[in-house]
Amino acid sequence: MFDLNRTLQLVKGALFDAEATWKAYLPEADNWQKTAFLLTGPLIITSAILAYLIGLLGSDAAIFGQFRPTITSTLVTIVMGAVAAGVVAFIFSALAGAFGGKNSFALGLAATTLAFVPGYLGQALAQLPWIGALVGLGLAIYGLVLLWRIIPLYLEVPDGKRTGHYILSLVATIAVMVVLSILLRPVVGPDMSGFGGVSSSGSAAGGAGGLFGGAMRQAELITAAEEDRYESPADGKLDNDQVEAFIRVMNRAEEVMLEKTERMRELAERADRDEQLSMREMSEMMSGATEVMGMNTIEIEIVKSGGGNWAEHQWVKESLRTAYLQKDINDAVKHNYELFMEHEDELKSFVTR
Repeated sequence: MFDLNRTLQLVKGALFDAEATWKAYLPEADNWQKTAFLLTGPLIITSAILAYLIGLLGSDAAIFGQFRPTITSTLVTIVMGAVAAGVVAFIFSALAGAFGGKNSFALGLAATTLAFVPGYLGQALAQLPWIGALVGLGLAIYGLVLLWRIIPLYLEVPDGKRTGHYILSLVATIAVMVVLSILLRPVVGPDMSGFGGVSSSGSAAGGAGGLFGGAMRQAELITAAEEDRYESPADGKLDNDQVEAFIRVMNRAEEVMLEKTERMRELAERADRDEQLSMREMSEMMSGATEVMGMNTIEIEIVKSGGGNWAEHQWVKESLRTAYLQKDINDAVKHNYELFMEHEDELKSFVTR
């Protein structure tokens, strides 16, 4: 399946004429083995080898604050690159299905590989002295931008759900890769992660499955919340029941978040002391991270599990925020500001920040 000319053509197109290249490759993208041999594999291997060769050029790696790559580290990079490519493709495609798009590993692999072509180049150029790190970072960010653009074409995630899918997929990917780096620590060495070891109780599949199950649950929550509709009153005025319901949700969400954060802190401290963590505990820590890192699904879950309407909850929040900022620009805002002031002690931490 390997075709050097075709690989070079795709790489060049992905760098300089991305969208045309994506569309041209789409009819071939349903065969993951073809993508792996034609594009993913060559990119991973070439990037690692180039990084190794560029790293050898420095007269003294310590001068530039870099570590000169070795043959062993290069081989580890290739293996971990292959694992990462599979994990990213699997998560983005599986969560695309949960968000109403296509759940296709083959399309996910093609999409993520084509989008990350600049990132693979950046991985190699990062070994350049002085400017390498900045160049690598810039190309990695560009790859993430391209990934955002290619997902609707390959995985057909609906426009209204793209943001939730994209952020949750990135967070879940980071969490899974942390778990895998810890599991592979005995093989690749202790410097792969700052976390402690994982006890033999529980399998890797079980831990990753628990984590991914948590991500899928969050995807389902976000999808359900996005389907909620609420027609606000014509006069734009809140009522006291809505404000009290909002306060109850926000207070409970804060309590749950603090509980999860504290639990994650305890587990992280144990890991830093090189204590053994079970797969269940690792899964708990990483799935908690997907909630703490900005997705706010705890708030959604409290609203939905209580029979509430997420769209109404959001309207109440925005109305209170507007009232806090504007006070009396019209009758509705003035009325809502009076409600805000009645509950100021409870609302200010949720509305003013």
